[in-house]
Amino acid sequence: MDEAFLAYRSMVESSTLRSIWVDVYRDRLWEEAAPPATMATIDDIRFVTDHVNPQETSRIVELGCGSGGLSRYLARAFGSDVVGLDIDPLAVRLAQEQTTNQPYSSKLVFEARDISTTRLPDNAFDGAVSLDVLLFPKDKESVLREARRILKPGGRFCGTTWELRAPSVALSAPAFEDYTGAFEAAGLIVEVYEETDGWKPLLEGVLAGIRARDADIAREVPPARHDRMRNWSQVRPGELGDNRRTRFCVRKPQTSASPRGS
Repeated sequence: MDEAFLAYRSMVESSTLRSIWVDVYRDRLWEEAAPPATMATIDDIRFVTDHVNPQETSRIVELGCGSGGLSRYLARAFGSDVVGLDIDPLAVRLAQEQTTNQPYSSKLVFEARDISTTRLPDNAFDGAVSLDVLLFPKDKESVLREARRILKPGGRFCGTTWELRAPSVALSAPAFEDYTGAFEAAGLIVEVYEETDGWKPLLEGVLAGIRARDADIAREVPPARHDRMRNWSQVRPGELGDNRRTRFCVRKPQTSASPRGS
């Protein structure tokens, strides 16, 4: 097994990182979460499932699936068929590995693809989900137009993201705030757009925990990954004044009107 994949997996399987999330999140912890890849709380997951309303007959796509926790949850808990996409082949490989031999594995497909050019069929999915991913692509317009294209008419796209008033060095993410404008420009109807509850103390708590337990993390994670984690925990706090974590639910119209500018 190659070193790059083992290094990626070591972060997801770190007992120290997991314990930091447990200590900070307490009753808001989502058990399927894979720290440090997402800040999702159980409230975020309930928000997504309440609005997407997954069913046994549903086809759902996860845009930016990481190691596949949300996709697996939708397949296991609701019986939905889920396609998980991520640009990182290491994340997709781990998602596939963690799904092997699960009783719901036939419900899941994980593929390494760019979420702005998925190559998936038009009007193919009842819903789309995404947790803390939309902040990363520079071309938000292409991603949102693609989400609209692959959704069935009336299908919802729900999840979480971050508003960044300035570029984030810690996240290597561009400045972007106007998600409601971007959703509307892509031809999506905004049903909910709001700040997530208590995001700042949660993030400050895990960042402080990572700094405090640096030596423990160093024993579990290879040096290059450990250095990235340490840098994130040191640089990210200074950026939070320019940030806001939000959740959204948007819907593709029943009509076939084109997005603005297309």
